[in-house]
Amino acid sequence: MPKYLRTFLAVAIAFSAAAPVTAAERADGTEDQAVYDRIKSLAGNWAGHMEDPLAGPPVTVRYEVASGGKAVIEHQNPGQSYEMVTVYFLADGRLRATHYCGAGNQPAYKLGRDSTAELALLEFDGGTGFDPDQDGHVHQGEIRFVSADRIEHRWFHFVGPKEQGVTHWFLERQPADEKIVATEPKSEPAASDPKR
Repeated sequence: MPKYLRTFLAVAIAFSAAAPVTAAERADGTEDQAVYDRIKSLAGNWAGHMEDPLAGPPVTVRYEVASGGKAVIEHQNPGQSYEMVTVYFLADGRLRATHYCGAGNQPAYKLGRDSTAELALLEFDGGTGFDPDQDGHVHQGEIRFVSADRIEHRWFHFVGPKEQGVTHWFLERQPADEKIVATEPKSEPAASDPKR
């Protein structure tokens, strides 16, 4: 085989081997950016219920784009006694989040590999203020983008390495001029209630 042909083949193989890696890295970075942009689009007030979408305990969330678009602050139950905050941001092109929990710890997350355009999977990525091998913490989360005006959250609560429960939030966007107010779910009279 002529020397120039060997050189050409070696260069061609090197480029073809490198190209998929570069494309994969670009695709992953774009995915993180796309999910972050989708989280930014949630800016405003949201209200709904936990566990049961129609009659569960009320929950409210406010999303605020901050730092010139470089962070999104999620206020869970703002103004309530158990308000918590999660901050979403990009670090080196990767979506990250830190949850400032009412329990006094700060678990951190990264975007999971199995995330899709409709489902952001937040995988545990360390944190501060707790020992993940022993202490209670929110270990992972999910944001499902149902539509432009509907989302769902799931938060997985762990004690050490064991899952202890999941909270499921069903949220709808509130009109921009409407103040966000948590309301108690309407309850049906009990079957033994004579007024029924």
